[in-house]
Amino acid sequence: MQSDSLVVKILPKAMRVIDAIADFVESKNTPGSGAKYALKFKLAIEKLAVPGVQYSFCNHPMLATRGYSCTRFNDWVIAFKIKNGDLIVYEIIHGSLLS
Repeated sequence: MQSDSLVVKILPKAMRVIDAIADFVESKNTPGSGAKYALKFKLAIEKLAVPGVQYSFCNHPMLATRGYSCTRFNDWVIAFKIKNGDLIVYEIIHGSLLS
């Protein structure tokens, strides 16, 4: 029997990026806005965790050679792999850095 979703694992390096983004958003907006943004970011990642979906490799050669699939959340690129029932987020990079 197939599970309803994959287990989402965000590696520490990627989690630090989400935390830094949340801190920045919080510094420019009202209290609580950073936490809200971080939650939306994590929910966007969780929506990727659908069993049976095959994601194509990233368009960026550096990420593709590492076997990452990519998606975007606002201006951010989320590089991930699906392995053994887990969706593992390895990198979160601002899209402008990949141009």
